[in-house]
Amino acid sequence: MVAGTGVSGNSDTQLNGPSATHVDASSNIYVTDSSNARVMLWLMNSSTGILAAGTGTYGSTPSTFISVSGLAVDSLGNMYISDYSNHRIMKWAPNATNGTLVAGTGVAGNSNQQLNLPYGLYLDESNSYLYIADSSNHRIQRYQLGNAMNGTTVAGGNGQGTGNQQLNTPFGVCVSKNTGAIYVADTFNHRIQYWIPGATSGVTIVGITGISGTSSTLLYSPPSVVLSQNETYLYVSEMSNNRVQRFMLI
Repeated sequence: MVAGTGVSGNSDTQLNGPSATHVDASSNIYVTDSSNARVMLWLMNSSTGILAAGTGTYGSTPSTFISVSGLAVDSLGNMYISDYSNHRIMKWAPNATNGTLVAGTGVAGNSNQQLNLPYGLYLDESNSYLYIADSSNHRIQRYQLGNAMNGTTVAGGNGQGTGNQQLNTPFGVCVSKNTGAIYVADTFNHRIQYWIPGATSGVTIVGITGISGTSSTLLYSPPSVVLSQNETYLYVSEMSNNRVQRFMLI
Protein backbone atom coordinates (compact mmCIF):
# COMPACT_ATOMS: atom_id res chain seq x y z
CA MET A 1 0.00 0.00 0.00
CA VAL A 2 1.49 3.33 -1.08
CA ALA A 3 -1.29 5.80 -0.13
CA GLY A 4 -4.21 5.59 2.26
CA THR A 5 -4.92 3.04 4.95
CA GLY A 6 -7.67 0.97 3.36
CA VAL A 7 -10.20 2.59 5.68
CA SER A 8 -12.10 5.66 4.45
CA GLY A 9 -11.48 8.90 6.32
CA ASN A 10 -10.30 12.48 5.99
CA SER A 11 -7.07 12.54 7.98
CA ASP A 12 -3.75 13.13 6.23
CA THR A 13 -3.13 9.38 6.17
CA GLN A 14 -6.53 8.47 4.74
CA LEU A 15 -8.51 8.72 1.52
CA ASN A 16 -12.20 8.52 0.69
CA GLY A 17 -13.20 7.52 -2.83
CA PRO A 18 -9.91 8.04 -4.69
CA SER A 19 -10.72 8.29 -8.40
CA ALA A 20 -7.48 9.09 -10.24
CA THR A 21 -3.73 9.05 -9.68
CA HIS A 22 -0.63 10.55 -11.24
CA VAL A 23 2.95 9.45 -10.55
CA ASP A 24 5.61 12.02 -11.37
CA ALA A 25 9.24 11.51 -12.40
CA SER A 26 10.30 11.37 -8.73
CA SER A 27 7.72 8.66 -7.92
CA ASN A 28 5.57 11.05 -5.91
CA ILE A 29 1.89 10.14 -6.09
CA TYR A 30 -0.96 12.60 -6.65
CA VAL A 31 -4.43 11.28 -5.74
CA THR A 32 -7.84 12.80 -6.41
CA ASP A 33 -9.51 12.15 -3.06
CA SER A 34 -12.98 12.52 -4.51
CA SER A 35 -15.30 12.24 -1.51
CA ASN A 36 -12.98 14.44 0.54
CA ALA A 37 -13.08 17.14 -2.18
CA ARG A 38 -9.32 17.47 -2.34
CA VAL A 39 -6.14 16.32 -4.08
CA MET A 40 -3.46 14.73 -1.91
CA LEU A 41 0.25 14.43 -2.66
CA TRP A 42 2.14 11.48 -1.26
CA LEU A 43 5.90 11.91 -1.48
CA MET A 44 7.83 8.76 -2.31
CA ASN A 45 7.91 6.32 0.64
CA SER A 46 5.86 8.68 2.82
CA SER A 47 3.15 7.31 5.10
CA THR A 48 1.37 10.67 5.22
CA GLY A 49 -0.22 12.72 2.46
CA ILE A 50 0.07 16.46 1.88
CA LEU A 51 -2.92 18.58 0.87
CA ALA A 52 -2.11 19.71 -2.69
CA ALA A 53 -5.43 21.21 -3.84
CA GLY A 54 -8.77 21.99 -2.24
CA THR A 55 -9.57 22.44 1.43
CA GLY A 56 -11.30 19.17 2.24
CA THR A 57 -14.68 20.92 2.40
CA TYR A 58 -17.26 21.12 -0.38
CA GLY A 59 -17.73 24.33 -2.33
CA SER A 60 -17.51 26.14 -5.64
CA THR A 61 -15.04 28.88 -4.76
CA PRO A 62 -11.56 29.04 -6.34
CA SER A 63 -10.20 27.12 -3.32
CA THR A 64 -12.81 24.36 -3.07
CA PHE A 65 -14.32 21.46 -4.99
CA ILE A 66 -17.55 19.53 -4.75
CA SER A 67 -16.08 16.34 -6.14
CA VAL A 68 -12.84 15.68 -7.98
CA SER A 69 -12.50 13.07 -10.71
CA GLY A 70 -9.83 13.44 -13.40
CA LEU A 71 -6.27 14.62 -12.89
CA ALA A 72 -3.31 15.58 -15.08
CA VAL A 73 0.00 17.03 -13.91
CA ASP A 74 2.53 18.82 -16.11
CA SER A 75 6.32 18.77 -15.88
CA LEU A 76 6.33 21.85 -13.63
CA GLY A 77 3.94 20.29 -11.12
CA ASN A 78 0.87 22.26 -12.19
CA MET A 79 -2.26 20.18 -11.60
CA TYR A 80 -5.29 20.13 -13.88
CA ILE A 81 -8.28 18.86 -11.93
CA SER A 82 -11.80 17.89 -13.02
CA ASP A 83 -14.20 19.48 -10.54
CA TYR A 84 -16.91 17.07 -11.63
CA SER A 85 -20.03 18.46 -9.96
CA ASN A 86 -18.95 22.07 -10.50
CA HIS A 87 -18.70 21.44 -14.27
CA ARG A 88 -15.26 22.96 -14.55
CA ILE A 89 -11.53 22.24 -14.83
CA MET A 90 -9.22 24.00 -12.39
CA LYS A 91 -5.47 24.53 -12.64
CA TRP A 92 -3.46 24.58 -9.41
CA ALA A 93 0.16 25.66 -9.29
CA PRO A 94 2.45 23.97 -6.76
CA ASN A 95 1.82 25.27 -3.22
CA ALA A 96 -1.11 27.42 -4.37
CA THR A 97 -4.12 27.94 -2.11
CA ASN A 98 -6.48 28.75 -4.98
CA GLY A 99 -7.04 27.32 -8.42
CA THR A 100 -7.57 29.05 -11.76
CA LEU A 101 -10.44 28.20 -14.08
CA VAL A 102 -9.14 26.80 -17.40
CA ALA A 103 -12.21 25.10 -18.88
CA GLY A 104 -15.96 25.23 -18.31
CA THR A 105 -17.93 28.00 -16.70
CA GLY A 106 -19.06 26.34 -13.48
CA VAL A 107 -22.57 25.98 -14.91
CA ALA A 108 -23.61 22.80 -16.73
CA GLY A 109 -24.27 23.25 -20.42
CA ASN A 110 -23.38 22.02 -23.90
CA SER A 111 -21.99 25.12 -25.57
CA ASN A 112 -18.33 25.17 -26.63
CA GLN A 113 -17.55 27.09 -23.43
CA GLN A 114 -19.38 24.74 -21.08
CA LEU A 115 -18.98 21.26 -19.65
CA ASN A 116 -21.42 18.87 -18.03
CA LEU A 117 -19.92 16.54 -15.41
CA PRO A 118 -16.35 16.43 -16.80
CA TYR A 119 -14.46 13.32 -15.76
CA GLY A 120 -11.16 12.04 -17.19
CA LEU A 121 -8.39 14.29 -18.48
CA TYR A 122 -5.43 13.88 -20.81
CA LEU A 123 -2.70 16.52 -21.04
CA ASP A 124 -0.71 16.89 -24.26
CA GLU A 125 1.90 19.19 -22.84
CA SER A 126 3.99 19.49 -26.00
CA ASN A 127 1.03 21.00 -27.89
CA SER A 128 -0.60 22.70 -24.88
CA TYR A 129 -3.78 20.71 -25.35
CA LEU A 130 -6.05 19.48 -22.60
CA TYR A 131 -8.52 16.75 -23.54
CA ILE A 132 -11.63 16.38 -21.37
CA ALA A 133 -14.12 13.52 -21.19
CA ASP A 134 -17.25 15.68 -21.02
CA SER A 135 -19.34 12.78 -19.79
CA SER A 136 -22.91 14.07 -19.73
CA ASN A 137 -22.44 15.88 -23.03
CA HIS A 138 -21.27 12.56 -24.51
CA ARG A 139 -18.23 14.10 -26.14
CA ILE A 140 -14.50 14.68 -25.86
CA GLN A 141 -13.50 18.34 -25.74
CA ARG A 142 -10.05 19.70 -26.51
CA TYR A 143 -8.90 23.02 -25.09
CA GLN A 144 -5.85 25.01 -26.14
CA LEU A 145 -4.32 26.01 -22.82
CA GLY A 146 -3.61 29.69 -22.37
CA ASN A 147 -6.00 30.74 -25.13
CA ALA A 148 -9.73 31.44 -25.30
CA MET A 149 -12.07 29.39 -23.11
CA ASN A 150 -13.66 27.67 -26.11
CA GLY A 151 -13.41 23.92 -26.48
CA THR A 152 -13.35 21.94 -29.72
CA THR A 153 -15.25 18.67 -29.96
CA VAL A 154 -12.84 15.98 -31.19
CA ALA A 155 -14.97 12.88 -30.56
CA GLY A 156 -18.71 12.40 -30.10
CA GLY A 157 -20.89 15.44 -29.65
CA ASN A 158 -23.75 13.97 -31.64
CA GLY A 159 -25.98 13.15 -28.71
CA GLN A 160 -26.07 10.09 -26.51
CA GLY A 161 -26.16 6.90 -28.51
CA THR A 162 -24.50 3.78 -29.87
CA GLY A 163 -23.60 5.01 -33.37
CA ASN A 164 -19.95 5.27 -34.45
CA GLN A 165 -20.32 9.07 -34.37
CA GLN A 166 -21.77 8.96 -30.84
CA LEU A 167 -20.68 8.23 -27.28
CA ASN A 168 -22.54 7.28 -24.12
CA THR A 169 -21.14 8.91 -20.96
CA PRO A 170 -17.41 8.71 -21.70
CA PHE A 171 -15.28 8.77 -18.55
CA GLY A 172 -11.77 8.35 -19.93
CA VAL A 173 -9.57 9.58 -22.77
CA CYS A 174 -5.96 9.22 -23.87
CA VAL A 175 -4.11 10.35 -26.98
CA SER A 176 -1.30 8.81 -29.00
CA LYS A 177 1.89 10.85 -28.84
CA ASN A 178 2.89 9.36 -32.21
CA THR A 179 -0.25 9.88 -34.29
CA GLY A 180 -2.59 12.11 -32.29
CA ALA A 181 -5.25 9.39 -32.41
CA ILE A 182 -7.80 9.56 -29.61
CA TYR A 183 -8.81 6.56 -27.50
CA VAL A 184 -12.09 6.95 -25.63
CA ALA A 185 -13.43 4.86 -22.77
CA ASP A 186 -17.05 4.93 -23.94
CA THR A 187 -18.21 3.80 -20.56
CA PHE A 188 -21.87 2.91 -20.90
CA ASN A 189 -21.49 1.62 -24.45
CA HIS A 190 -19.01 -0.89 -22.94
CA ARG A 191 -16.40 -0.20 -25.58
CA ILE A 192 -13.19 1.61 -26.48
CA GLN A 193 -13.50 3.93 -29.46
CA TYR A 194 -10.59 4.97 -31.68
CA TRP A 195 -10.84 8.34 -33.40
CA ILE A 196 -8.35 9.48 -36.04
CA PRO A 197 -7.62 13.23 -35.76
CA GLY A 198 -10.27 15.16 -37.66
CA ALA A 199 -12.57 12.15 -38.08
CA THR A 200 -16.33 12.52 -37.70
CA SER A 201 -16.81 8.99 -36.42
CA GLY A 202 -14.89 6.45 -34.39
CA VAL A 203 -14.06 2.75 -34.68
CA THR A 204 -14.66 0.22 -31.94
CA ILE A 205 -11.35 -1.50 -31.15
CA VAL A 206 -12.24 -3.21 -27.85
CA GLY A 207 -15.60 -4.53 -26.69
CA ILE A 208 -18.94 -4.88 -28.46
CA THR A 209 -21.23 -1.86 -28.56
CA GLY A 210 -23.99 -2.03 -25.98
CA ILE A 211 -23.05 -5.52 -24.76
CA SER A 212 -21.45 -5.99 -21.35
CA GLY A 213 -19.86 -9.21 -20.16
CA THR A 214 -17.03 -10.92 -18.34
CA SER A 215 -15.22 -12.67 -21.19
CA SER A 216 -11.84 -11.43 -22.40
CA THR A 217 -13.44 -9.83 -25.48
CA LEU A 218 -16.14 -7.93 -23.61
CA LEU A 219 -16.04 -4.89 -21.32
CA TYR A 220 -18.34 -3.75 -18.55
CA SER A 221 -18.49 -0.01 -17.86
CA PRO A 222 -14.83 0.89 -18.58
CA PRO A 223 -14.00 4.25 -16.94
CA SER A 224 -10.41 4.70 -18.11
CA VAL A 225 -8.03 3.83 -20.92
CA VAL A 226 -4.23 4.24 -20.95
CA LEU A 227 -1.57 3.65 -23.60
CA SER A 228 1.70 1.98 -22.66
CA GLN A 229 4.85 4.08 -22.99
CA ASN A 230 5.78 2.57 -26.36
CA GLU A 231 2.11 2.48 -27.44
CA THR A 232 2.19 -1.27 -27.95
CA TYR A 233 -0.52 -1.99 -25.40
CA LEU A 234 -3.80 -0.47 -24.30
CA TYR A 235 -4.78 -0.84 -20.65
CA VAL A 236 -8.49 -0.68 -19.82
CA SER A 237 -9.95 -0.59 -16.32
CA GLU A 238 -13.39 -2.12 -15.89
CA MET A 239 -15.44 -0.71 -13.06
CA SER A 240 -18.13 -3.38 -13.02
CA ASN A 241 -15.82 -6.34 -13.73
CA ASN A 242 -13.34 -5.29 -11.04
CA ARG A 243 -10.36 -5.84 -13.30
CA VAL A 244 -7.83 -4.20 -15.62
CA GLN A 245 -7.33 -5.73 -19.05
CA ARG A 246 -4.39 -5.31 -21.45
CA PHE A 247 -4.88 -5.37 -25.20
CA MET A 248 -2.15 -5.46 -27.83
CA LEU A 249 -2.52 -2.79 -30.50
CA ILE A 250 -2.10 -3.93 -34.07
